[in-house]
Amino acid sequence: MTSIDKESAFAELVRDYEDKWIAIEDKGGVDVVVGSGNDAVEAAEAAEANGFPNAILFKVPSFNATLIP
Repeated sequence: MTSIDKESAFAELVRDYEDKWIAIEDKGGVDVVVGSGNDAVEAAEAAEANGFPNAILFKVPSFNATLIP
């Protein structure tokens, strides 16, 4: 899978989680959302309840926001 394909797949993955925290797990080279919430604690707890205690947490930004590094 090319990097552009991975970026597109990730953008599609997070589309439903704007302004939310998500817990992500890699399953066979594919990122899967295993929990979500309004804050990192909620997302981590949801992931752990789904059997993924070591999932990676990620804050999905607002799609209307501009990022200035």
